[in-house]
Amino acid sequence: MKTALIIISSLAGAALLAAPQIHAQGSVVVTLAENPGQETSTLTGTQVETFNNLPLGVDNNVNWAGVGTFNQLYIKNADQYGGATDPTHPNGSEYAVEGEGTVVSTTTLTLSENTGYFGLWWSAGDPSNVLDFYNNNTLVAQFTTASLLGSLTSAYDGNPRNRSLDSSEPFAFINFYGSAGTTWNKIVMTNDSSSGFEADNFTVRQSTYNPTTDGPILPGVPVARVTGTQTTKVNSTAKGAALWGSASAVPGAPAPPFALAAAFGLVFLGKGWNHKRAAASAQA
Repeated sequence: MKTALIIISSLAGAALLAAPQIHAQGSVVVTLAENPGQETSTLTGTQVETFNNLPLGVDNNVNWAGVGTFNQLYIKNADQYGGATDPTHPNGSEYAVEGEGTVVSTTTLTLSENTGYFGLWWSAGDPSNVLDFYNNNTLVAQFTTASLLGSLTSAYDGNPRNRSLDSSEPFAFINFYGSAGTTWNKIVMTNDSSSGFEADNFTVRQSTYNPTTDGPILPGVPVARVTGTQTTKVNSTAKGAALWGSASAVPGAPAPPFALAAAFGLVFLGKGWNHKRAAASAQA
């Protein structure tokens, strides 16, 4: 449960550097929100954990088949603060929470493979919610509701199954995409006892956005990008370099101009060398 508005943001991921390194340099994670009321990702080829088949209360060492392991979870029935709906659960389903009213303040999802995409239905967010992405023990990106959900319009306020429920806080499905070469293998959800970090429909895919297979435009509304711990809000219509911060950061981007120039330079030098050899042979 939350008391403050949330801010939607994208945090920048980073390549693993020598310890002790807070975050690596040069990588980006962009954040996009699905449309208001959407409780699942529109990205294809994903795996989803709904938490609907887990016992209520504390669950330890929970295996997510083919994805990874949660060290601990606290599962609740749907209420005003969380529990996504689906055809089987029109009034909301079970969901995971850290913080107030539980004995779980931190949940760690350790992934079996490095991953470039993660999404979740982040409900009733507040400034005490913290979401960290790690590559081994190196922090790639850190997200809080204070830096993330506050950028959303009022159309996201309130539980979508009844907007009068917790009407002062945003509810949104958030997509996190790694830039070219940016991945993580551990995700940590933390909240102190002052409130709860409520979330549902955890969604993963090993590969980040791929314009060739996923289409030319990312699904969702752009919110922000993060480089290290620096968050930059982006225009809701941003795409390409304007969204990712540079052309080279866009997943699937072609080789940067300087690399192409270098390649052409090598070809030119090769041709020049062959020309000289041919001339020398003729003179001989």
